[in-house]
Formats: sequence, structure tokens, C-alpha cells
Amino acid sequence: MAMQARFRNLTRDVPIPHPWNLSSYLDDVAQYRGRSITLLPIDTALLAGTGCGTGSGLWIAKQDSDVIVYGADTTEWHAEHIIVHELGHMLLGHGPEQPTDGEPAPTVAAVAELLPSISPESIAHVLGRTDYGTTRERDAETFADMVMLHAMRPPRRDSLLHRTFFRDRRR
Repeated sequence: MAMQARFRNLTRDVPIPHPWNLSSYLDDVAQYRGRSITLLPIDTALLAGTGCGTGSGLWIAKQDSDVIVYGADTTEWHAEHIIVHELGHMLLGHGPEQPTDGEPAPTVAAVAELLPSISPESIAHVLGRTDYGTTRERDAETFADMVMLHAMRPPRRDSLLHRTFFRDRRR
């Protein structure tokens, strides 16, 4: 399905608030997914490097909740874009990829022992990240761009002429 259609479907399920309010949108996404979402702003330098995110944000799927880690030393708009990018991963179903042999790597097992509330699959997903040009990353980035653009534009009030001749045929 094309990204535009996926976006339209998702915004029906989780509407973008007007006026824009990140806290409200986070609450709506959490309710839609049935999982709480915690934001964790940290020094961006801690997000840099192999396997630790893109340098600006990271989604950690715990067993029963989610954590979005993002760089605290950026503008408010950029921080919100990073957070919405990670929400895009959640809403687009970009969960951790399953290990091929069913057994976690030794590093993953060690980290899982230290952090039992985070699933081994999530740990493997975070530690195994190397390619940020993937379709998943592009889709999450496009989703974030679309949400932020949609959130910033004024609500559209169609004229009687437009409502009469250009009704939404999906109803």
C-alpha cells in the first residue's frame, strides 16, 4: 500500500490534533496501541555510533511499554519531528525483526539479563541497526514529515461547492 494511503488510514485511527499538541498525540497513540509511551531526552552524543540509533532518536520496545529516546539539545520542532518519526515506526508496524536461528546472540543475552524489562528481540533490533537507508527508515521519516506538515497547516473548511462535488467517496 502506498505511503499516502497508509497515512490516511492511520490518521483516521489516530487523528492528528488541531491545534498541534504532541502530548495529546502521544496519549492517543499510546491508547491506540494499548501501551504507554515514555519520552527520554538525553545528550545527542549518547545516541551517536554504531547500533545506537541515528544520532537523534531511538525507539525501545519494552515488554509492555515503549520508550522514545531523543536528543535533548535540539530545537523543539526538531525534537517533535524525531519523536513523531519513532511513533511512525510504531504505527507502521516496524517492530523488531525476528532472529533467524531463534537464539539471541551472547551480547543480546547479556544485555537482556541486565535489562529484563526490555525484550531480547528489541535489544537485538537496537544493537543490530546498521542501515538507516532502509524502506522502514524512509517510511518513518515520510510519516513524520506528513504528520508535522498536516499538524502545522490550518484546518481546512471546504466550501459548499467543494463538499457537493468532491465528497470523500471512501465513506
